Amino acid sequence: MQDAKGIIRRGFTLIELLIVIALIGLIASVAMVGMRSNPQKRLDIKRVSDVGQLQKALGLYATTQKNFPVMTGCVNGVTDFVSTELHARGALGAGSIIKDPSFPSDVTQCYYYTSTSGATYSLRYTLQTTSSAGPAGNHTVAP
Repeated sequence: MQDAKGIIRRGFTLIELLIVIALIGLIASVAMVGMRSNPQKRLDIKRVSDVGQLQKALGLYATTQKNFPVMTGCVNGVTDFVSTELHARGALGAGSIIKDPSFPSDVTQCYYYTSTSGATYSLRYTLQTTSSAGPAGNHTVAP
C-alpha cells in the first residue's frame, strides 16, 4: 500500500485487523457451541459402554465359575455382590468401577441386575436422551 508521500507501507490497517479478529471470534463461538454437546448424551454413551464392559466381565465370570452371580439389585461398582464377585474372581480389573454415572446422587439411576438362579441374568439401564446410544428409556440386556 502506498501513502500520499509515495512511501510503500507493509502491514494491515486497523480496520482489517479488527475484521479478522471479529471473524475468528465468531468462528470460535460457533465451534464452542457445537463441541459443547448435551451432557446427558455423554452420560448415555458412558452407560452403554459400561453395560458392555459389565456384560464382558459377566461372561468371563460365567466361563470360569459355570454360572452368573445370583443377586437382585443395583450394581454400584463397589459394595454390591456382583461387583465384589467380579473383582474377586478377576473378571474385572483392579480399580475398575462400573456404575451408572448419576448413581448414587440419583438413586433411580442404576444398573439393575437380576439373576435368581445363576443360569442367566438381566441387566436394566436407563438412557435419558435419544442418541446414537439408543432411544431414551429403559433398556434390558441379557447374555
